[in-house]
Amino acid sequence: MSSENKKPTQKRPTIYDLADMAGVSPGTVSRVLNNRNNVRAQTRAKILELAREIGLKPQVTVRTKEIAVVTEPHYTDRFYGYSNVLTSHVAFALSERGIGMLLPSDPLNQLNDYFIDGVIAITYQPDIYKMLCTLEKKMPVVYLDNFAATEGQYVISSDHYDSGYKAAKCFIEHGNKNLAFIGGDVLPFQERLKGYLAGMESAGIEPQEKLQVLMRQDDSLYLAVNRIVKKGADSIFVPGCSMQVIEALHVLTNVMGLTVPKDISLIGGENAGVSMFLHPPLTCIKEPLEDMAKEVVRKVVDLSDGKKPKEANKVFPVELIERESVG
Repeated sequence: MSSENKKPTQKRPTIYDLADMAGVSPGTVSRVLNNRNNVRAQTRAKILELAREIGLKPQVTVRTKEIAVVTEPHYTDRFYGYSNVLTSHVAFALSERGIGMLLPSDPLNQLNDYFIDGVIAITYQPDIYKMLCTLEKKMPVVYLDNFAATEGQYVISSDHYDSGYKAAKCFIEHGNKNLAFIGGDVLPFQERLKGYLAGMESAGIEPQEKLQVLMRQDDSLYLAVNRIVKKGADSIFVPGCSMQVIEALHVLTNVMGLTVPKDISLIGGENAGVSMFLHPPLTCIKEPLEDMAKEVVRKVVDLSDGKKPKEANKVFPVELIERESVG
């Protein structure tokens, strides 16, 4: 091909180009792209918008790749339990790859102020989820336990349906017939409840609606436990890895004066290093949180590098750990 027919190679934009466009110094651009302070909010917003418009993506040698990890600010498990444990595993998996992690305290208002390479969404209410769906047009977003995912979204989850099914079968195999369920009124718990009801139906046991409780954020677990025990429950499944079952055990034994499992059986979500040392040791559903964290990091990094995963969704199996709280 002659030199006359060759197409000119398009120059890759640099921070110097961006600085000229924004009317600021290259140092200011560098501070914004590295998520540093001492930049006015209006200037930061202008630089970020221009960077996205021209497709500026600094090389790794210039800027460390950073992933934002989103957790719902209003959930208590942001500091312990499911969200906290997953965040810790994600942080370790990112550090192994030399990638920085951003953990915004107020994702809804702060996430657009960062120059990031992707988002890992651990817990999210509808307002944050709506914002994340918008961000998907600009960068990779990978969700954990998104049971309302639409086509094209990337999701890593554990098999919540099977966790409910396994819990129901365990109760039934030990002679329990009045199976109760307590969980939050959000999709992950609703998915577990579906499996729980299916487990009962497969054994010919008619589910009792009065024993199935989906709680709002501010509802009292004490009142929920008290109510279903008075309605005749002989077993309770309290799923999740955020200590809810430990609170239920306290209510049953120390407040209501019942004995587990003599008076009532109990299954919960596994809290590593805690559940096995309770009295009695708790039968639990264990979710592979460490494996899920590694996989969500792998997927978001691949996407940020322009690699399209073979599968959009991956579901990890759960494990029933039998101890002494079912009988």
